[in-house]
Amino acid sequence: MTATALPLRLGAALAALITAALLIVAPAPAQAQARNLAIFGDSVVANPAVPEYLAEGLFANLSSGNSSRLFSGDPSTGCSQGNNWGREAAGNLGLEPWDYSCNGTVSMSQGPQVAAQVDRAIREGGLSPATQRVVITHGFNDTYNNRHLGRQQFIDAFVATNAPQINRIRAAAPNARIQIVGYPSMTAGDNICLFHIGPNIHETTPFPDLNYWQWLTQDSQIALARATGVEFLDTKAATADNHMCAPDHKRMWAGLVDFYAGPGNMPFHVNERGHRHVGQVIARS
Repeated sequence: MTATALPLRLGAALAALITAALLIVAPAPAQAQARNLAIFGDSVVANPAVPEYLAEGLFANLSSGNSSRLFSGDPSTGCSQGNNWGREAAGNLGLEPWDYSCNGTVSMSQGPQVAAQVDRAIREGGLSPATQRVVITHGFNDTYNNRHLGRQQFIDAFVATNAPQINRIRAAAPNARIQIVGYPSMTAGDNICLFHIGPNIHETTPFPDLNYWQWLTQDSQIALARATGVEFLDTKAATADNHMCAPDHKRMWAGLVDFYAGPGNMPFHVNERGHRHVGQVIARS
């Protein structure tokens, strides 16, 4: 081997090693993100199992106006979700569900903020040009935590607080159809039925505040949809006969003690039948 050949061979070997190293550390070509449906909302949407719900610090007492006080305000700290109407809709539509819903979610009160859910979705890619649908349901927890506000004051404040979040969602997911999904029917007029103690046997409790809150929430959601140019999807019409006092075979909103309406994760929340039904309503809309 000549004196000049050795450096040439060493140089070639070194170049080959560098090329191989670059191939190892170079990032793989980015794969297109799956088309997804992003889900935002509170415990009615999240539908966690009771142990997870309690472990996250919430034992709601509507009369206290303080049900959200134990939350840190960041859903990344551990929010559990079960099967819910967002996931049902995603399955019906052939989309991948990205679920950011969390117990106790609010926008005008102390507690986990819907803004934090949007933050996390943007950070993780749950809102992107690949996002096809966004469903969002919240507001009920804000009603009883802001009982000092008159009806129109509450609606105006709800719109002012939440319009920036809708706009952030639209900016991050420009191809998405954004739907504010209303809550299913909760009450039979001003009455609720907390204790279902036998097949189609229950008590009836007057609770006009709850009826007021559910309609205040709906009116606020409608106002927000109009102000931001997104859709409002009414589920009350589709669940008018499926409230907490409905017959066992129809009930979609469980009572506090309720073993007769079929499976469900949580008392005083939408049961499995209800999530399945609302998911279909979303998918068909």
